[in-house]
Amino acid sequence: MSHGLQWELTLLQDRWQATYREDAARLRLYQRELAHARRLPARPHASIRQLLRQCAAARRLKEHAQMSVRGCQSHIKQLSGYLSA
Repeated sequence: MSHGLQWELTLLQDRWQATYREDAARLRLYQRELAHARRLPARPHASIRQLLRQCAAARRLKEHAQMSVRGCQSHIKQLSGYLSA
């Protein structure tokens, strides 16, 4: 039972790590688009506000995924200690 739980946690951790990488890539894309929009001579303020909101949302998603990965790692570590005892 415990080994199965550890295996499931490892799979969950892998999925959260993939989500984290996707969120980090999305954030970098939005930041590049924002930097480009700010260099335009006639700045489209609505577009910049939208990009700022997208950056903030992507940052929150990335942080959530990172916290979930850490939680999975902690649970796996605790379960590993429990199994070895």
